[in-house]
Amino acid sequence: MNTISSTVPLVVLDDIGVFRRYRDVGALAASGQRPESTRCVVDRDGQYFHLEADPAGNLTLSRPLGPIEFYSLRQQFVRDQHRHPELHRILRIYPDTMGAFLDSLFEELSLEEPGDEQQWLVITGGQTLRAPGLDAVDRRVVRAPEAAVVVDPFGHRYRPHMVRRGGLARRLRGRPVYVEIAG
Repeated sequence: MNTISSTVPLVVLDDIGVFRRYRDVGALAASGQRPESTRCVVDRDGQYFHLEADPAGNLTLSRPLGPIEFYSLRQQFVRDQHRHPELHRILRIYPDTMGAFLDSLFEELSLEEPGDEQQWLVITGGQTLRAPGLDAVDRRVVRAPEAAVVVDPFGHRYRPHMVRRGGLARRLRGRPVYVEIAG
């Protein structure tokens, strides 16, 4: 049944509208995701799959069901960002083409994964500091003596914003939101 390479990263949209990235089919199978709690699985090329269980109960992917509908996918991801700002603190300017949006989606979800240690840059006070992963970026930004600009491993530039009051501040627990800088 599994017609996709076992080494291809995947994004799962679950039944409550949350996006999660998995490095490959094996990581997805080990994640505890269940077919009944998964809306769809999307590969890097935008192919749409269902998560299924074979007769022995092992998770697998359906045959490709065709390309995912671009505008619906983008709109659903923006909804997820608004519903779960604590999970999606990177706010990019999204491109208008499916291929570029998928690249951005996979990149952003990989950067937001717990334990990710890709190299970022934090530019503040005339210094450029390296930070391995978003948690390290958070610590540097919070302690920065002045406003910072942050550059992710893919070259996107952001301005960190601290939310200090209200429900959003409680959900973020003192962590910044990173808003992409145009241009």
